Amino acid sequence: MTTGRDGVREPAYTLAEMIVVVLVLAIAAAIVIGGIGTTKDSQAISAARVLASDMALARNLAVTTQVPHTVVFSSDLQSYKVVANYTGGGYALATAVEHPVRANERFEVRLASLNGMESVVVGPVSFGTYVTFDAEGDPSNGGSVTLRSGGTGMVISVEALTGAVSVARSAE
Repeated sequence: MTTGRDGVREPAYTLAEMIVVVLVLAIAAAIVIGGIGTTKDSQAISAARVLASDMALARNLAVTTQVPHTVVFSSDLQSYKVVANYTGGGYALATAVEHPVRANERFEVRLASLNGMESVVVGPVSFGTYVTFDAEGDPSNGGSVTLRSGGTGMVISVEALTGAVSVARSAE
């Protein structure tokens, strides 16, 4: 409390109260800032979610159409496409199916061309350059794909028995 010109005491904060408020704000700021990753970290996480969703969609397309669908990676591993009845022959010869959401577009993804994902690097791919889901949704083989950007690595895994697709941070 302080005394005004007319001798009446006016309410005020003590130094101890001000220090407590500043400490609380500093702790809150440290928590918020610590939880925010870099842009490159966010790119790896977003790219992993996109790839995992596309792989799960390829699996669902195989089940719903009763036609095997394959996610084929380019040799440089920076793009992939979803192909029906893939017979091999490499990335360039494979024709992507029509994208189920974007009309009149083929289902081909170049990570560098996606908004904000230009620093994402794909590799290694443990199941080779492709994984095929049969009419029951079972994969030709299980394995994983690693995406990296900045200091963050994300692993997209395909379970060998069930075909379930999952995303996790890499241990490195």
